[in-house]
Amino acid sequence: MPAWKAWGMRISIVVCLLSVAALAACGGGQKTTYTTSNGTATVTKNGSSTTYESKEGKITVGAVDPSKLGAPLYPGAAQTEQNSSFSVTSSKGSGTIASFTTADKFPAVEAWYKKHLPKGSEKTNVNEGGGSIAEFVMAENTPNQTLVMVTGKNGATQIVITHGK
Repeated sequence: MPAWKAWGMRISIVVCLLSVAALAACGGGQKTTYTTSNGTATVTKNGSSTTYESKEGKITVGAVDPSKLGAPLYPGAAQTEQNSSFSVTSSKGSGTIASFTTADKFPAVEAWYKKHLPKGSEKTNVNEGGGSIAEFVMAENTPNQTLVMVTGKNGATQIVITHGK
């Protein structure tokens, strides 16, 4: 691909991502279509989610459907900030990252995931310096993978689930 086309594509992507960020700050259901050198792109703000869609694929920033994450969600965990979760879909695959928090302590959350995920999926468990982290990997070395990372520090527990196909 010629260098000028690559730069044009990068600029188009940056413009669209800036549009997503701008709409994420706005309220209400809004839909805007932009014309770029690569075709049209649509940015839609709907509730707590903003979606950018073009011929290359679709990116949604905001609330994510936990049933599509490939791993169970810890009971009572809530999605963190509106813009901390996103999903991407293209002709080459899809991926989702979602962040959740719970008031429950790290040991309880880590034990729950150890019980509810496949045996042997816990790859890391470190408790050091006032912080803790556990990492669970499912379907390793396959096209459909899920990663669950549980971190605890200062009495707060965060769960990040990454799922890709």
